Amino acid sequence: MSERNSMAAVEDCKLGIAKFGRFRADAMQHINAAIDADDTYCLPRIVKACMLQGANDERYTVDVVKLIEQSRDLLPQGESYEAQLLGAVEHANRGQGIEAATCLEQVVLNNPTDLFAHVLMQEQTFWLGQSQWMLDTVERAAPAWSESHADYGPFVALRAFANEEAGLFDAAERYGRTAVEIDETDVWGAHAVAHVLVMKGEIQHGVEWLENLSKHWGLANQMRHHLWWHYCLFLLELGEHDRVIELLDTQVRNPESPLIKASPAATIDNNNYASLLLRLELYGVDVSTQWHTLANICAERVANHGSAFSNIHDMMVLTATGQNDKAYELLASMTDHFASNTLTSSRALSYKVVAIPVCEALMAYREKNYAQVLDKLGSVRHQLNLMGASHAQRDVFYHLLIHAAQQEHRPDLHQIFLHDIHRLGYCEPPTYARVGPR
Repeated sequence: MSERNSMAAVEDCKLGIAKFGRFRADAMQHINAAIDADDTYCLPRIVKACMLQGANDERYTVDVVKLIEQSRDLLPQGESYEAQLLGAVEHANRGQGIEAATCLEQVVLNNPTDLFAHVLMQEQTFWLGQSQWMLDTVERAAPAWSESHADYGPFVALRAFANEEAGLFDAAERYGRTAVEIDETDVWGAHAVAHVLVMKGEIQHGVEWLENLSKHWGLANQMRHHLWWHYCLFLLELGEHDRVIELLDTQVRNPESPLIKASPAATIDNNNYASLLLRLELYGVDVSTQWHTLANICAERVANHGSAFSNIHDMMVLTATGQNDKAYELLASMTDHFASNTLTSSRALSYKVVAIPVCEALMAYREKNYAQVLDKLGSVRHQLNLMGASHAQRDVFYHLLIHAAQQEHRPDLHQIFLHDIHRLGYCEPPTYARVGPR
């Protein structure tokens, strides 16, 4: 290995990490280039393992394990930054989210201005549903940052999202807007403000915010699709259902998008799509044709248990498309994998406590057994954070509870669920929750 190639590998790794922290679509290209340039360089292999693991998709498990094994053989002697990151991804790969986040918290404590570690930590606490832990980590590091730091903008965007999920909306909006002022292509800052605006019920403001920024998302990864999902949440509240249906296949999951072509089964895109369809359906819109877009993809995921949140969205699709055998196969597979009382990892708990009953509720919804929806989903509604994701992503399950309460003529439960929505931080609950489908 020549010195020149080693230097090239270091530069490509730095660039890949920088782009990952800015949610750029070409981040992995630079990490792969670093790996190709130097077969003795440990860090890009660990970075790639972290990036693949972050997809929460068991299709990548073999690759992640291989990268972990390669990295272990190349680790520097003694305690090192690389060893700490490797420990985190090893725990995450085993479904041990708490342990992974603890490793990353130690990295951030020792390296408070390390953007890569902050992104991984936020990602891990996000999927644990631990908003306060997310906030504590970023706020503890904040005094070490200054506007002169090259990564200050992306860090402020992370700070914005952590504050939003913790219900500190004014601070979150201020930080998110600052991130976008520093760099108008900052999708995470734009994303944090979109979350704030939907939680505050500022619907038209949300439309204008995202419309004005959308021309800057061309270099982003799947976050660009997710921002269009946020845009559709605002349009739903404005009653622009036809526009939402149009955007499903032109922006949220455009089959002609290079990102979709490269990864047609990417869970973030599938979850966006399925979630919007269920929301539209609960608003009284016929989307029976659109459900079939994901039918085959979700049918192939019945044994892929990288994420409780994603499997729940798989169940939405399977039941909506009449694939009852596959729906039962998914439920049986989840039960076989995670129902044992001896399994205590964070991933196992997310399935045992939340995913299995929520999937049973989705099956009951398709059978118009609304009492069963109230029983299965209602009993875990205060533990939905265990599936991970954001308040805005999980609120579809409150929409489902509201619908079931209305079908069962239970105004008492309707009021209870409305109170739940307020407690989650919604200043103005979605129209559907207040008055039902239009």
